[in-house]
Amino acid sequence: MVRPVRTLIIAMSVVLVLFAMQIGVSAKKKSSKRKSRVARSVPVIFMAPVGRSVPVIVTPPVLTPAVSGATFMRSATPTQAPQPAAPAAPAAPGTGTGSGSGDGDFGKKPTWFRFPSAPTAGALIISEFRLQGPNGINDEFVEIYNDFGSDHTVADSGAGTGYAIAASDGVARCVIPNGTVIPARGHFLCANNGAGGYSLGSYPAGNNGVSATTATPDATYTTQITNGEDTDPDPMVTTPAPRQGIALFNTSVPANFSLATRFDAAGPVEEANTLYKEGTGLPNMTHFLIDYAISRDECGKGGSITTLGPCTISTPKDTDDNAADFYFVDTNGTSAGLGQRLGAPGPQNLSSSIQRNSTITENLIDSTVARPNPPNRVRDFTGDAGNNSTFGTISIRRRFVNNTGASITSLRFRVIDITTFPAPSGTADLRPRTSSLVVIAGINDPVTCAATGTPATAPCQISAQGTTLDQPPSQPNGGGFNSSLTAGTVTLGTPLANGASINLLFLFGIQQTGSFKVYVNVEALP
Repeated sequence: MVRPVRTLIIAMSVVLVLFAMQIGVSAKKKSSKRKSRVARSVPVIFMAPVGRSVPVIVTPPVLTPAVSGATFMRSATPTQAPQPAAPAAPAAPGTGTGSGSGDGDFGKKPTWFRFPSAPTAGALIISEFRLQGPNGINDEFVEIYNDFGSDHTVADSGAGTGYAIAASDGVARCVIPNGTVIPARGHFLCANNGAGGYSLGSYPAGNNGVSATTATPDATYTTQITNGEDTDPDPMVTTPAPRQGIALFNTSVPANFSLATRFDAAGPVEEANTLYKEGTGLPNMTHFLIDYAISRDECGKGGSITTLGPCTISTPKDTDDNAADFYFVDTNGTSAGLGQRLGAPGPQNLSSSIQRNSTITENLIDSTVARPNPPNRVRDFTGDAGNNSTFGTISIRRRFVNNTGASITSLRFRVIDITTFPAPSGTADLRPRTSSLVVIAGINDPVTCAATGTPATAPCQISAQGTTLDQPPSQPNGGGFNSSLTAGTVTLGTPLANGASINLLFLFGIQQTGSFKVYVNVEALP
C-alpha cells in the first residue's frame, strides 16, 4: 500500500450553533493502508465555555420576544445563575450530585475542511464493535466504515469472493461480497445471528428508498469471537476463553491474511498476534453481559468527559493505536476496565444515514437574541428525577437548512462529545432525552420567519419539532456518548427539500450542574 499525503487545512465557513466544532487532523501513515481525508466537516456544537454562566430563564412552551444583542462569532462564558433548592440526586449508577452553573453558550466557530493535495487511496476501518451483550456471549457485531472519501466498490485483491472480517483464530466471520458499494462515510455491518446473538437489529438506520430501515446485519455468522468468558461448566473452576482480536482484509482467502492485505485491526492487550490489533491493543474488559460498544473517537478527545473546547475531528480517529482511537460506552456507565462513560452502541449498516456536517447547516432560531437566551436556549429548573432530570432540563432550539442539493428523507444527530456520567464536581452531567414539539412566539429573525414562520415576516410564530432518543438499546439513564437523536418529521413521505429549513428542539436532563459541552454529528440520507 502507498503512504498517504498530508492534507491542507482550509477554513471554509461558520457552522452549527449547538456545538463548537472544527476539523483539523492531518492524514497519517498506515503500515498496510493509505488514507485520504476528503472535505472533512465539523460537528455541531453545544458548548459551555468555562468561566461565567448566563442567567437562565424558565419559560412556558409559548415564548415572548427575548432581548436582542447577540453577537455572531463569539464564545461567551457563562455567568452564575441562582440555583433553586433541589432534591438530592439518586445514588444509583449514572447519577451524581453537585452545584454550580449548569448553563452554557454555544458560540459559532469556524468550520474547517480538509482537502487532499492530490488524489489518494483510502481505507476501510473497523469503527465500532462488541463481543458480547445482554443476549449473551453471541450478542456481538463488527461495524466497518468507508474512510476513502468516495464510494468504494469491493474487489478482492486475489481470487477470493470479497473482503474478510476475521478473528485471530484465522477464521473469517463475514465476507463483504465483491461488487458491494459502500458509500463515502457509509457503513457495513457484520453480526452474529446464532442463538443468543445480535440484539440491536431494531435500532433505527435510515431507509432503502422505499421504506424505513433498521440496523439489521449486512452479513452474518454463527461462530463466536471469544472475549475471555469462562468456558468451564464447573462453577468452582474458571477457564477463560482466549481474548481474540479482529481484522479486516482486502481478500477472503485465509492464506493471504497478512499486513499487506490488512485494512484495519482491533484487539486486546493480551492478543499475541499483532496482525489482529494495532499498537499495544485495548485494555482487557471485565466480562459483563451489558449493552456496550467499543467505538472510535469522532471528536478528538478520546471520550473525555471533562475536556472542553471544540472537537478537532468529526470522522473516526485512526492513528494505528487501538487504545488511543477507541473508547468504551455502555448504557449504565459501567466501569469495565476500558474507561467509564455513559453512552450507547449505535450499529450502522449500508442503509444507515451518513454524516453530512458540511451540507446541513445550523442557525439560531432567533439571531436577534443572544444564543444563551430564550428562545435559542431555555433552562427549566423543574426537577424530574424519573426522567434523569433531577436538576431540571436545558433545551437547545436551532434551525437546520438542507444544502445537500437534493431532498433528504432521514435526519438524525449522533452525540460525539458530552459532559455526562461520571462527571466530577463542577462538570455538568447531561442526559439526552426525547423531546416534543414546542410552539414559539415572538421570533424577530427575518430569515427564520421567512423560512418557517407564521406569518412569513417578523415577528412570527414557529414550531420547533422534537427529537427522539433512538432505541434500542434501552437507555434508562438517558443518552450519552454515541447516542443518536432522530428528527422524526423528516421521512420518505415528508422529505426536507433542498434549501428548506426545519426547526428542532434538543432536550437534556441535568443530573448534576456545572460547565457543559455537547457536540453532535449530523447524519442524513437523500
